[in-house]
Amino acid sequence: MIDEFSRVEAIKGQRAANVLTAVKPRRTQVGAALAACAPGKWTDVDTLFRTMRKAGHDPRIARTERALWKLYLEDPEYGSLGYDGFHNWELLQGRYTLAVLFEYAAVLGLIDVDHRPPVGARDDYRDNWGADWTDCISRYDGLLALRLNPLGAYATGQTATYLPTPAPAGTAPRSSGGLKVLPNHDVVALDGLAPAEGLLLDAFAKRTGDRVWALTPASLLAAVDAGRDLAELRHHLNAATTVPLPQTVTTLLADAARRVGQVRDTGPVHLIECADPAVAALLATDRRTRAHCTRHGELHLAVPLDMLPAFRKAALAQGYPVA
Repeated sequence: MIDEFSRVEAIKGQRAANVLTAVKPRRTQVGAALAACAPGKWTDVDTLFRTMRKAGHDPRIARTERALWKLYLEDPEYGSLGYDGFHNWELLQGRYTLAVLFEYAAVLGLIDVDHRPPVGARDDYRDNWGADWTDCISRYDGLLALRLNPLGAYATGQTATYLPTPAPAGTAPRSSGGLKVLPNHDVVALDGLAPAEGLLLDAFAKRTGDRVWALTPASLLAAVDAGRDLAELRHHLNAATTVPLPQTVTTLLADAARRVGQVRDTGPVHLIECADPAVAALLATDRRTRAHCTRHGELHLAVPLDMLPAFRKAALAQGYPVA
């Protein structure tokens, strides 16, 4: 597993045995700190560090005090971080936090960042031995402030929904020549496509040529089964063509949309088998158990997973413990 702290190259000795803590708990601490940021407000990283320490969000780097002696700047003896005052929070936990925020949160589009070249951006390591020869501790030193944007607020559970901000008129990316949708369900890229458009068509249609995709009932339903929304395709086709979609294509899309939701997965169930039809009939009709099960055939009852404890309790009250 990749450890983000390995990208803080100025701190040596990370590969020694039993030095660094596990990665997952550290990531969890940074995620919790990010979730505590107020959406839409800029927070400078030093304020974030203070907030993290106050709230107990500590992505501890070294396993033990002894492990700190194996981490160093420049020289493993003179530059060791084990010396008192030479392993401050900003140097270790702070640099790790910056790495996670910059590499993951910023790249995923969860936060907006204020960043400048890292050289000279921070001076919280200057008291360490060897710091005179170190321009910066990491490439992330230039991360000065961050702002949790609407996508970040949704991802951290602070808002229940997320709607992307519409692009200003005339700025939406378009393929160089647009698309042509034919009555036979073919979609043709007249002069090539932007990569994102190609990926979208690949998700909903079968590629039959360098610039041709075929919409079929199977391809549309496969896209829905994979979690895509047919409205996404319809919106793109309408935006990328200069004429209305052919009636055959709108009918195809409408038929696929009609099928969506006809069959639903309502969750796992337990299949309870009874010894004889009389017991099955009793449990399926008794007022204490019938609300928690559905009879299937002569000997079986289907009990939803979340209703199993209540069913077992009611069945036991009638003298039939579920084995």
